[in-house]
Amino acid sequence: MVSQNQRISKRFSIKILVANMFLMAIVITAGIAISLHYNASKKMAVNHMLSSMSLLSDHMKDSVYTLENDARQTVELLAELINSDLSGASIERKSSLLAQFLIKRPELYSLYLGDKQEDFFQIINLDSAKDTRQQMNAREDDRWAVIDISGQGEKRLRHSYYYSATFRLNHQHAESSNFFPTERPWFAASMKNNLYKTVPYFFQHLQIPGQTYAQRIRNTEQVIGLDILLSSLSDQLSLSSSKRINGQEQTILMNQEGKIIASNMILYDSDRSTLLPSVEGYFGIPPKKLIDIANNPNAQQPVLIEQENAHRDYVFIAAIGNDILNQQYLAMILPEDALFQQATKEALHSALLSALVMTILLPIIWLFSAPIVRPIRQLQRETEKIKQRQFDDVSFTDSHIKEIWQLSNAFVTMSQDIKQHEVIQKEFMEALIRLIATAIDDKSAHTGGHCYRVPELGLMLSDALEKAQTGPYKDFQFANDNERLEFRIAAWLHDCGKITMPEHIIDKGSKLECLYNRIHEIRTRFEVLWRDAEIDYLHAIHTQQQDPATALATWQKRQTTLQEQFAFIAKANLGSEFMSEEDQQKVRDIGAQKWTRHFNNRLGLSPAEETMRIQQAQAGHLTNEETAPQGVTESLLSDKAEHIIPRFKEMTFNPSLGIKMDIPKHQYNQGEIYNLTIQKGTLTKEDRFKINEHIISTITMLESLPFPPELKRVPHYASTHHERMDGQGYPRKLNAEQLSIPDRVLMIADVFEALTASDRPYKTAKPVSVAIDIMYGMCQEGHLDLPLFRFFLESGIYLQYAEKFLPKSQIDEVNIKRYLTD
Repeated sequence: MVSQNQRISKRFSIKILVANMFLMAIVITAGIAISLHYNASKKMAVNHMLSSMSLLSDHMKDSVYTLENDARQTVELLAELINSDLSGASIERKSSLLAQFLIKRPELYSLYLGDKQEDFFQIINLDSAKDTRQQMNAREDDRWAVIDISGQGEKRLRHSYYYSATFRLNHQHAESSNFFPTERPWFAASMKNNLYKTVPYFFQHLQIPGQTYAQRIRNTEQVIGLDILLSSLSDQLSLSSSKRINGQEQTILMNQEGKIIASNMILYDSDRSTLLPSVEGYFGIPPKKLIDIANNPNAQQPVLIEQENAHRDYVFIAAIGNDILNQQYLAMILPEDALFQQATKEALHSALLSALVMTILLPIIWLFSAPIVRPIRQLQRETEKIKQRQFDDVSFTDSHIKEIWQLSNAFVTMSQDIKQHEVIQKEFMEALIRLIATAIDDKSAHTGGHCYRVPELGLMLSDALEKAQTGPYKDFQFANDNERLEFRIAAWLHDCGKITMPEHIIDKGSKLECLYNRIHEIRTRFEVLWRDAEIDYLHAIHTQQQDPATALATWQKRQTTLQEQFAFIAKANLGSEFMSEEDQQKVRDIGAQKWTRHFNNRLGLSPAEETMRIQQAQAGHLTNEETAPQGVTESLLSDKAEHIIPRFKEMTFNPSLGIKMDIPKHQYNQGEIYNLTIQKGTLTKEDRFKINEHIISTITMLESLPFPPELKRVPHYASTHHERMDGQGYPRKLNAEQLSIPDRVLMIADVFEALTASDRPYKTAKPVSVAIDIMYGMCQEGHLDLPLFRFFLESGIYLQYAEKFLPKSQIDEVNIKRYLTD
């Protein structure tokens, strides 16, 4: 470390280089400036729209006033000029007279006359709107359309005349009519000598908003009427908004009821099939809300409206006075992106300019950052070495930057510390694993050494496989030390689940053994029968006055029989021989003998036993629980309800574990006859499952541990030593294709150790030759891997193990040649 200090004499803080990293300052400064400019531009856009709205509202106010004034003057003038009844005047005369008032005013749609005799005359300006000719069935050269309605009942006709600009009749046609002017509201209202005007409404045949003005002609019973079109206001809105604003907005003139008077665009509903006469149908909000904003000088504008399609619009609204329709309002709607289009454009330009500046500065920044980036990248590579646990390959990275130099020193020191810590952790882990295995072995004197000897044999066999130069295993190798460690840990933990196994199951050396050997209870019952036989002898002599010789012979015969029967039961309890059906029946016959119990069998029970007895009694499984005055007669051997130990919890397996084991109904069955009639060995199917259950505990325990990736197969290796090559093993019923070489190694090791172990409570140790012969048979049956078994023999591993762990008395001569050929 001292030489490294001397190598570079000058070092400085990384803070010096931070000053050169001004790119971040440019980004932050530019971002703030662009943001402020953007917000200012948005505010200017809103102010501009408000100013434009003010100008547009003043202009529209003048336009509305002019249109209103012209309509009033026209009707009032005609009412004064036409001072005689025109009912008898010709059509040409009336048409020529009224046309003079329409010829220069396209917004004046028509003039008409009506009287109480139900005569109606109307002249229509065909140039007033673009669809007028189509709606009136007129031709291109027609300038005027004249409607004359007269007659009574079925003779009432409507005559339509079409004139040119010089009032030449181009064509005409007639049809029946049911139109009566006196029924129209304008006729009745105007007969009061006052000017009558309607509110704006849509002319049905034109689909254009308009308005009607009517007044009675002085000294007559005729009414003069005038229809005006408000489309001129829409044209003015289109022209004015395009000049004053940007032409992308929609401008609407409405009245107090929210009815649309004029608009710079034709407004349709969502499917564009129906015109929208109401502001509410267009904006989706009540018109009163907009009107309240327009009438309140302090109201915040514009109003943001979010449409159903998530489209955002801004609405400006202003009142334009009460010269017409009592009160009118001008509303302008503009999409959010259109309102702030210029602001967005300027912000984008500023962002692009900032990006250009930063692009130009990138090479300079790169030059300034090189002294930092280069050693950091080197440190990153050193970090990858640490990640891959290549601690000895980690090298020092030199740098003029003080902090990086210190960091590199820390990396080198850290890698060595981690290496040392990993070694200690591995040693600790293996010691802990050996401790667990030793604890399991120490748990039972009858299985002591199994968890130690199986790993030793497995490692001996795997080492021999890796050293093989010929044969089927010449290519077998663990990839690295981690895989060897993985196999070694699995071997040590292969029976870790036995830590959960009850000792009375592990140590069950006789059929009647639970926490103790119950043969002593049965012996006591035989003693009772022995005493009963003696009592019967004495009773026969002294009470029944039988022949003493005969009674003595009967007594002696009974005692001989009891001695023979108990000897048979005691031998059956050992489980050292296969029990035939005949012997099983003999156990049942002996057990059927009766004896009398005089003491209550419910006294002295533990709380757990008492609770179980109560549950069994409630279920109807117990009888004769209490002792009768004369005693209770019971069978010499029996399978009682209290011998059944139910499962205290349901056993379920996670499907991901792949466990395929049949679960007995009961936890244990301690029935005397049930146990004594076991055909082979000392274990019932419940006991056998409990022993086999240790592998499930092994899987559960190991799967719950957070093994690192290099040890991820430990739970699998540790749980396969009871599988079979033919798929009939447990717990997963794996077959040869699913069992790897390490799996098969542990299968061989577990079986050979079990056959030669001298500490099993249920069998005696087998000589090496017998164990080898049994294992060969297991290979023939599809239990073990035959090629690996033969390698086990040829390599001499069986003998190395025997010489290290077995007494000399078990090591006999084995002719392995008989097992090397089919």
